[in-house]
Amino acid sequence: MTRIIKLLLITLLTAPGALAHDMTDIARERMASGGYLEVMWTGAEHMLSGYDHLLFLLGVMFFLTRLIDILKFVTAFTLGHTLTLIFATYAGITANHYLIDAVIAVTVMYKGFENINGFERWLGFRAPNLLLMVFAFGLIHGFGLSARLQEVTLADDPALLGKILLFNVGVEVGQIVALLIMAVAIRAWQQVLVWPRISAWCNAGLIIAGAILLVLQLSGYAREQAANSGDLSITVFSDIEQAMGVVSHPDDGGLEQLSVQVIALSSGQTQTINSDADGWFNFSGAVGEQYRISASNAQGDRATTELTLGQAADAHQHEEGIHVPFYVFIALLLLLSSLLARRLRPTASHSAESAPLG
Repeated sequence: MTRIIKLLLITLLTAPGALAHDMTDIARERMASGGYLEVMWTGAEHMLSGYDHLLFLLGVMFFLTRLIDILKFVTAFTLGHTLTLIFATYAGITANHYLIDAVIAVTVMYKGFENINGFERWLGFRAPNLLLMVFAFGLIHGFGLSARLQEVTLADDPALLGKILLFNVGVEVGQIVALLIMAVAIRAWQQVLVWPRISAWCNAGLIIAGAILLVLQLSGYAREQAANSGDLSITVFSDIEQAMGVVSHPDDGGLEQLSVQVIALSSGQTQTINSDADGWFNFSGAVGEQYRISASNAQGDRATTELTLGQAADAHQHEEGIHVPFYVFIALLLLLSSLLARRLRPTASHSAESAPLG
């Protein structure tokens, strides 16, 4: 078990980009034009690749042995993140995702610290009510999920509420799968004689992992602020005859109802569309046509980009070979570790020998 925690820490140090679990172009395409199952899969995949969410859930699961306790705490966390995911996304309430993820990293550190009884041992007081804290942290984690979801949805999408609900269903499915795997591994190791030492190592690992995630998120925020010293910019994602894009500015100002011009270069035909409150827009066109997209704000900043419709998004490309996500390897390691734990579990004869006489 300690080897698995060490592997997770090495991953945190060597692959910060993989742990950011940003929404990919494929996820954007799925949310824009995908079916019900694709939207649900996007939610499940985001949960399974959200290592900060999973580390927190691992901390919550650590010392729960009764099914009723597991259901109680998981329900509190689920209720919390469902509330903020749905309402914050639908109301368009968001914040910088680096800062939200930094707070989530603190929740991981908190749970590891609470699990080793750090409040009483070093701070001299009892930890706050755990069920209440899990619910509160669920609200924070849901806000992080909402911020990511708002990166790939349009505020004026008529199907926005349905996509939010489907995305949340996918998140719950991913969470259930992760919890089942964690429960199998933890239950197996709880029956090993060295479990107290292993649990101490693992919770110390949670604190270190949370600290690393905190540093990564704060450094990402600093890099983003440094990069945002430029002018207006347009980022466009296309798939066959549809395209969606976002107009961004360093100070995030002047984006609501921003006028965006889309010009078909072969015919000169022009259409003008307005961005939503977050700078997002979408349009349809002819396959094979090249378009010039330009936008300007009241301050005189202007941005232009070009694209050709007809190139399928990555979600439709069938690459040679099989791509196995990293979280699949982590799940396999946890399940394999449970087999090792079963071999290390004390036998009946060993238990009888170690039992006191009389």
